[in-house]
Amino acid sequence: MLRGSLLISRNPAIARAMKIALIAVDWGTSNRRAFALDGAGCVVAEKSDGQGMLALKPSEYDASFRKFAGDWLDTGPAVLVCGMAGSRVGWIEAPYLACPADPKGLARALARAPSELAVHIVPGVSFDGPGEPDVMRGEETKVLGLGLDRGVVLSPGTHPKWIFIEGGCIAHFRTYMTGELFNTLQGGGTLAQLMAEGPLEAEAFAQGVERAKAGTDLLHSLFGVRTLGLFGRLKGAQLRSYLSGLLIGTEIADALQHAPGLSRVTAIGSRELVHHYMMASSHFGLEIEPVAAEALVPAALWRIALDAGLVTQRKV
Repeated sequence: MLRGSLLISRNPAIARAMKIALIAVDWGTSNRRAFALDGAGCVVAEKSDGQGMLALKPSEYDASFRKFAGDWLDTGPAVLVCGMAGSRVGWIEAPYLACPADPKGLARALARAPSELAVHIVPGVSFDGPGEPDVMRGEETKVLGLGLDRGVVLSPGTHPKWIFIEGGCIAHFRTYMTGELFNTLQGGGTLAQLMAEGPLEAEAFAQGVERAKAGTDLLHSLFGVRTLGLFGRLKGAQLRSYLSGLLIGTEIADALQHAPGLSRVTAIGSRELVHHYMMASSHFGLEIEPVAAEALVPAALWRIALDAGLVTQRKV
């Protein structure tokens, strides 16, 4: 069980005074976050910035990372990176590992970055089941950091994923365009013309969820967002909340069709977004357990680094 296994300190002075064994990096699309781990696998410092994949060309990763890591590199630690730095337009492409995937499998499939530093990148995970193939990159590390033997994990965001764990492995998963579609529709086009910014309107959000739960056609229901505004049945801020409920409700309804009898899931994500999913899931009799993601990445990357022989566990 990896959850809760790491002590986290944010004092940079401690990191400078200790020998860092591993720099664990979560390098995403827009941001990156790094953790300095000592020989016992404890986090002694962390840092973050906005230099994600979108801000860099592949040739710029090495110099950018050296500047970012700074004096953490002085003791020559191993570096293990997960996330979009391993994408096709990242530092180097780390090919997807097919499901079922576990920490040992990820450790065997690490990609070495083109750098004089000892930088290895965790592969993403793929599932090629019925229908279209599915992929993830970055979520696999957080999910395996939970140390679950069996269960379902929800990772909400731009492309939410419902991830099914069996025998400690990622067995299969399903991805949705929920966040991206919401951002697109409320950011431009005919629906956006009627919407207004504002806090979540719980009643309108619930109305959207119920519309999705009724099983109506999503493409027709989306046009209904416009007509509800035209007929004055919902106001601007309410329309935005209604749209959010409609999309999240549609996602949950589909996920439950592929997991009949599911009554409980674990959610990893921002507090606000997970709260929206908790509100929507109550309409389906589904319980969501939120989990703080702070320690999941360093815990999982430490485990993968051990399995790959990049570090040796020091007894305490």
